Amino acid sequence: MHYKKLWIALGICYITFVIAGSLLRVPAIEISVDHTDKIIHFFLYFILVGWFIQLYKKLSTRLIILCAAIALGLLMEALQSLTPYRSFDLIDQLANSIGAISAFLLAATRFDLLLSTFDCWLYNR
Repeated sequence: MHYKKLWIALGICYITFVIAGSLLRVPAIEISVDHTDKIIHFFLYFILVGWFIQLYKKLSTRLIILCAAIALGLLMEALQSLTPYRSFDLIDQLANSIGAISAFLLAATRFDLLLSTFDCWLYNR
């Protein structure tokens, strides 16, 4: 990858976004889809793991990324229980973990090439 440091920096920004969104009070948005909160949790951690597994190709590193993302989700849920406006939700943690595991499993497909393909395209422009 030509811009790996940039992609890592953007990934760190995304982690910061996930942490802030998990701990700060955010206004409720009314959406008429059942379990919207769980869908959001799934995609937040799907994107997180999906992003970083494209940057690191070794299986052992990818497993560390997966475990770190699951641990981050658990930590965020635990910290939410310490706030007066959030609570620990085991189903949220399950959605986080399923999202992370889904992205990890997609690493065995062409999904693994999305960021590197974009990186090459950007470099050759």
